[in-house]
Amino acid sequence: MDEKREVVKREKEDYIDLTRSEAQNHYRTEATKEEVKIPEKQQTAVNKISDFFESKFFSWFFHYFKSRFGPRHDFQNYKGSDDNGIYKLVSSSSDSGKEISIGIAGDWATDTNESDRIGVLIEKKKPDYTIHLGDTYFVGMKEEMKVNFINENSSWYRGKSGSFSLMGNHEMYSRGISYFRDLLPTLGIYSKEEKKYLGQKASYFCLENEHWRIISLDTGYNSVGIPIIEYIFKPKCEFHDDILDWLKNTLDLKNDKRGLVFMTHHQYCSAFEEEYNKPAEQLAEIIGGEREVLWYWGHEHRLAVYGKFKREKGITAYGRCIGNGGMPVEFKNKLKEDKAKECKLILHDERKNTEIKKIDIGFNGFAIMKINDAVLKTEYFDINNKHLLTEEWIVDNTGKINLVKMDVIDKELSVVNF
Repeated sequence: MDEKREVVKREKEDYIDLTRSEAQNHYRTEATKEEVKIPEKQQTAVNKISDFFESKFFSWFFHYFKSRFGPRHDFQNYKGSDDNGIYKLVSSSSDSGKEISIGIAGDWATDTNESDRIGVLIEKKKPDYTIHLGDTYFVGMKEEMKVNFINENSSWYRGKSGSFSLMGNHEMYSRGISYFRDLLPTLGIYSKEEKKYLGQKASYFCLENEHWRIISLDTGYNSVGIPIIEYIFKPKCEFHDDILDWLKNTLDLKNDKRGLVFMTHHQYCSAFEEEYNKPAEQLAEIIGGEREVLWYWGHEHRLAVYGKFKREKGITAYGRCIGNGGMPVEFKNKLKEDKAKECKLILHDERKNTEIKKIDIGFNGFAIMKINDAVLKTEYFDINNKHLLTEEWIVDNTGKINLVKMDVIDKELSVVNF
């Protein structure tokens, strides 16, 4: 019997003070693996040498070096396929009327008790679709994909009409290999005829009805740069050329008059951390800078809602950060008042749930989007299934979106502007 290492159930403490350093994430991957030892009497000299090189340090060094200098997985697209990545929103139940629901969670895949609970709560809402906004921790390796999404007892809920996952930066810490190779084939649209999920063919897709388009895009593939050089020229998380071609020619986005909802892993604006403006600039080159859209993202491990925002070369967006799915919500990145004003921050969740290593930790959560013809409503919940906030939008026949109402249900949320 050879020695092997397996991912074991993780604790939220394993993620405290986690940075976005590839080296640290690979080390924590190795540090949280379980060792299955060969009995001493069965060990040979070869086994003992292998044991030395398979120690956590050498295993970390090997996997880190390989991930840093090996080639990325090829970017997958829809070219040459009957599947163009555009799917009609359909109900998974014949008695649910016209309303279609989508469960959304970001930075969820930690394999902790907290992420399991979020998965169960989403399942209880029984959304037609589910979308993960990216980041499978620590480095998106095969074992992490399996325990979070693929294994029979994993807690990711697959919507009965379809289930999808976006690319985050953590999936690229293992060069995107397991994301494309292992995870995506298990997701996608559900076929009632074939009684299986048909596979998510690419890291971008569109769900639509006659009034709305939910367009999920990949900012993760270009989120990791060249070693050392990336500290001088930071990755901009720009869209791959295949995505831009798809937006222009397949979706014909410039001429479409439906309401637009974008979903990505990385944020357009932030009152707490850095911003990634390049994707918004690329979108503005297609649809113009003045067209208003809704934009949901993760990456920051918190809940935050922004008002109408636009960078000089970017699109006009109403941003919603829902990266509080599974990672501990640490409050180490404090609110920057000048940025909050600039980004039109409306509210954020600063409630304390617990304390770990003398660090205040907030509440994990998720969102349920409900679409009924021209009306789009999003409800936000925390890990205790507490209803925090509801917002309702409507779109007219020109593609203009209007906020009908925003109901702050939990008065303990930190309201900045309303």
